[in-house]
Amino acid sequence: MKRIITKISLVLSLVVMGVTNLAYAGGGTSTSCFIAGPANAAVTIEEFADFECKYCAKGSRTMREVLKNYAGKVNLVFRNMPLASHSNALAAAKAFSAVCLQSSSLAYSFQKELFDNQEKLAKEGEGFLYEAAEKLGVNVAQMKSDMNGEIVAKSISEDQQLAQSHNFKGTPSFMIGLESVVGALDYDEIKKLIDKQLAQ
Repeated sequence: MKRIITKISLVLSLVVMGVTNLAYAGGGTSTSCFIAGPANAAVTIEEFADFECKYCAKGSRTMREVLKNYAGKVNLVFRNMPLASHSNALAAAKAFSAVCLQSSSLAYSFQKELFDNQEKLAKEGEGFLYEAAEKLGVNVAQMKSDMNGEIVAKSISEDQQLAQSHNFKGTPSFMIGLESVVGALDYDEIKKLIDKQLAQ
């Protein structure tokens, strides 16, 4: 996937940050999933991904390295961007959003479980989603109910609309503070963007 890094306008950045901040409250009008890092971190990363995308799995591993090395300075909001070309992507997005309603820490663990087992997801579909959730201690009955509910549908719709507003067409895509990034960049490339913004 071609790697593109572009600077967005300050006005759009403020709008995006306003939307992201709603995720910190664990409620409000936003249903996005704030999954890791302190709410008052200096840099917010929004990860737009598809659970069946192999590049997204790589991007997610990089984000975990970022969170480890920038503990206290960076936080992460996960946004669903399921692609029509992946048959289980939408179900996985619904499952993830449903898990996030129960616990952001469970959602962070669930995200890793799905990315680490993409072959099983592709082969077993929804059955694997429930198996993975049960393994982590998720209330699977509640998860199944929420997957078909209005809150989850709204969450995914909001994420897709936000992706469109950034002109993101492929996965993974990221908002790293005020920078938009398309593609699974290496850690060192992401580090440069974060260090630049921390220095401002």
